Amino acid sequence: MFVDMIFIRNYFFYIILRVMASPSRCSVCSQDAGTFYCPGCEAYFCDEDFINHRRMLVDGLDELKRDRSELLKKISKTSSQKDSGSSLLSRIDAWQEDTIQKVKQTAQQARQQVSKIINSKREETARQFKTLSQELAQLGETKDVLEQDLSRLKKQSEQLHKDLQELSQPSAIELNMEQSEQIVWHCMIYVVDRSVSATQEQCSSQRRGECLNRF
Repeated sequence: MFVDMIFIRNYFFYIILRVMASPSRCSVCSQDAGTFYCPGCEAYFCDEDFINHRRMLVDGLDELKRDRSELLKKISKTSSQKDSGSSLLSRIDAWQEDTIQKVKQTAQQARQQVSKIINSKREETARQFKTLSQELAQLGETKDVLEQDLSRLKKQSEQLHKDLQELSQPSAIELNMEQSEQIVWHCMIYVVDRSVSATQEQCSSQRRGECLNRF
């Protein structure tokens, strides 16, 4: 208590010296002498206006305290709302499931295409082999064979060998994945923060970038 009294006395003594050194009028009423100096706003006040000025500052501090209490309530409420982003997470899950189903359907279509091509080649090879067998059997019975027949049937037989080779190693069937390899997956779905604070931060970053580019 004694120390506080000394501080107050020295503070008023300092104010008196300032007033004596540079006499000023009250910055509010401009009538009375400014006997009090506020280092915050760097203005002089008379006794009554200085009391009002101090009361205004204290009221402002009290208002900030009340606002701080309201902020605490909102923060507590936000922290307790664990499902605040549940709708967005549900949409992400739905997108994932839908994308997986589309990928599965596309892969199944590709499997069906492979099976269709291979089965078609097998059926055609079987048909040609049947035709060759029937003609060989007929010529074997009649013995009515010419050089042209032997050359043609030999070519057919050689072609069947080649077709069977391709069926055992279907290198002629190409799997085209060019479009899928060009997919930029991280651009398929992403999150954008549209809040006011995020927008302000983005604008500040852009201004900082513009300033740096100037140099």
